[in-house]
Amino acid sequence: MRRLPLRFTVPALGACIAVGLLVALGTGGTAPAAVKRPAAVKPSSSAKVSTITVTAGKPSELAFKLSKSSMVPAGTVTFKVTNMGVAFHNFKICAKPIASATDVTDACTGKATPVLKHGQTATLTLTLSKTGKYEFLCTVTGHAAAGMRGLVGVGVAVSTGEQKIATTSDSSAGSTGSSGGTTGGGGKGTGGGDNGATGCPPGVTVKSSGNADADGDELGTEPDDQDGCV
Repeated sequence: MRRLPLRFTVPALGACIAVGLLVALGTGGTAPAAVKRPAAVKPSSSAKVSTITVTAGKPSELAFKLSKSSMVPAGTVTFKVTNMGVAFHNFKICAKPIASATDVTDACTGKATPVLKHGQTATLTLTLSKTGKYEFLCTVTGHAAAGMRGLVGVGVAVSTGEQKIATTSDSSAGSTGSSGGTTGGGGKGTGGGDNGATGCPPGVTVKSSGNADADGDELGTEPDDQDGCV
């Protein structure tokens, strides 16, 4: 038998090996395992922020109206405050809950907006993580004692009756009669009440409607607290 030259047998052998590999891969040979990429990690959704609108000076001058005050989810709460009263007001929320509506104190550690004139707005954001009833109030002198306060229930309900108790004026509010009080009306002008004669900075006047904020300074029984200065 005639033997083929070596130069012909080597390419033939290489072709056979290549064919064998292709057959193995296509008919049961094990292909390299596919590399699995880790699943994309979805960013965690940010914690929900509760937003409550607050109107000061409505429905009455020494009152607040909140869009929600019961069963507020624990966490970050944003209060959007607008003063619609004629007097100066602000909004403060106490940092710690109280046991009941009768425990309102008119003073607490917390966070407050600046004092706002009529029509001004401010935003107050804080974290209320503990379940309970939080007092809110106006810190302008005499306003909380006159009933400008209330409760926000975080994770708990606050009933209408509890709000009524919280907003009831202190027994000392308005206890001085028209003839009582150590600060006489002599410091007031002839118009009686807030008239810019005392308390307001020089050159600052008071709107004629601004003296109807239900404070003793309108009766001349206590010093002007400047809440009517504009």
